[in-house]
Amino acid sequence: MNIIKKVFFGALAILTLASCEKELNQNDPALFSDANAFLNLADVQLGTNAAYGRYGAYLNDIYTSALTSDEAKIGAGNNGQGALTYRYQYTSDATAGGDVTAAYGAYYSMIDQINRVLPNVLTVPAAAGEEPRRNILRGQLLALRGIAYLSLLELYSPRYSPSEPLGVQLVTVSNPTAFPARSTQAQVLTQIEADLATAKGLLPTVTSGTFFDTTMNRVNIAAYQARVALYKQEFASAIGFATEVISSNVKPISTGAAFANIWTDAGDAETLFRIRYATSVALGGLFTTTGGLIYIAPSDKLVASYSASDIRRAAYIGTVGSDNFVNKYFQSSRGGRVVDMKCIRISEMYLIRAEAYAKLSSPNLAGASADINLIRANRISGASPVNYLTSALAIDDILLEKFRELAFEGLRFKDLKRNNLPVMRLASDAGANWQTLPASSHLFTYPIPISEILANPNVVPNPGY
Repeated sequence: MNIIKKVFFGALAILTLASCEKELNQNDPALFSDANAFLNLADVQLGTNAAYGRYGAYLNDIYTSALTSDEAKIGAGNNGQGALTYRYQYTSDATAGGDVTAAYGAYYSMIDQINRVLPNVLTVPAAAGEEPRRNILRGQLLALRGIAYLSLLELYSPRYSPSEPLGVQLVTVSNPTAFPARSTQAQVLTQIEADLATAKGLLPTVTSGTFFDTTMNRVNIAAYQARVALYKQEFASAIGFATEVISSNVKPISTGAAFANIWTDAGDAETLFRIRYATSVALGGLFTTTGGLIYIAPSDKLVASYSASDIRRAAYIGTVGSDNFVNKYFQSSRGGRVVDMKCIRISEMYLIRAEAYAKLSSPNLAGASADINLIRANRISGASPVNYLTSALAIDDILLEKFRELAFEGLRFKDLKRNNLPVMRLASDAGANWQTLPASSHLFTYPIPISEILANPNVVPNPGY
C-alpha cells in the first residue's frame, strides 16, 4: 500500500475504531463516507482547518534544512537526534532516513485532505449569506495544495531543470486505489502555478486592516508565487511578485523590539503566513528540550556571520555557559518551546527580489543593493551601505544575507541546491567526513521513502538511493 493509500486507510481505521460499537450494532456500511462527511459549509470549513493544520509538515523543511546545511551542528545535549542526517548517512529506509523522508508522507496527507474537501465546496447547501464563503474556502484549499507541492518538489526532486523528468507524484483527485507515477517537474510546476493563480483570483483583496497571517490570502499567495518564480529561474516574475507583496504594505519590515518580538510571539511583525502552536512544542522541541538539553545547536559558522551590532544575533541565538542554542523557537508567553512557525516573511521578499535583480540578463545592481541595504539598515546598527559592481559579487553577498536573515526557516539547504553550491561547514562544526557536501552530490535530493517505492511499482526512486 503506498503512502497516498495509507493516508486514506489510516484515517478510515481511526474512524472505524471510534465507531466500532455502532458498526457492530447497526452494521451500516454507509454510516460514514465522503458522501455524508460534508453536509454544509461548516463541515467544509472544518475540513479546511484540518488542511491548514497539516501544513505543520513544514517543520520538516526547517529541521532537515538545518541538519543538512551549514546553519547547525550537533548540540551538547544530543543523544543521537538527527545525527545520521547531519552526517549525510540518510537513506530511503526509515531506520536511517526518517528525518528526511517524513515530509513526503506528511505533505501527501495534506494534499489528500485538500483533495477530499475540494469537491464539496461548490456542492454543499449554504444559506444565501454564506455563498461568498465558497470561493474563499476553495481559494484557500488550492493555495495550500500549491505550497505543499512546492515543498515536495524542492525536497524530493533534483535541482530544477525545464526538462527534468523526476518531479513528484501529481495527485489532484483523491483515489486510494491509484498507483500514480512521478510527473515531470514541468507538470508539477504547471499545477502549482495554476493552483496559486486560481486561488488568488478567488480570494478578496486585503489591506493592512483585513490581513491575517494565519490564513491564505492574496498577499501571501503572491509571496509563494515569488518563491516559485525564483525556483524556476524566472527572475522578472520573481521581482514582480515580490514587489506586489512589498507594495501591499500589509507587513512592513521591522526593527528593534518589534523584530525581536516576532520570535517570542509577542508580536506578528513581518509574518506573512504562520502555523499557530497553542500548546505544542512540535517545532521548538526539535532543537532544545524544556529541560534545557540542546539537541541541535546553531553552527559556529552562523554565529560568526553576525556582527556585534546585529540584532539578529540575540534574537536567533541564545547562550548558556559556553554553549549556543536556537533562540528563534525557544520561548513564548505560552511556555518553553511553544512558538509559532513562521513560514514566510516580508524580509524574504526583499531577498528574493535582490537575488532576482542580480540574476537578470541585464542585472539591476542598484535595485539589488537597495534591497540589501534596507534589510541591513533594519538589522545592523550603523550598517555600511553596499554598492554592487558585478552580478557575481552581488549574488554571493545576497546569499550570505539570506543565510543570516532566514536561518532556521527551512530555506538554506534549498538555496544551496538551487544555486548549485556545496555545503561547506567549519571544522569546529563537523568532522572531516561530513564537513563538505559537493554540489553534485545526490544527497541534495532527499530519498523517496522505500515504503512508497515497494508499494507502488510506478514510483521511480531518486538516483543514488
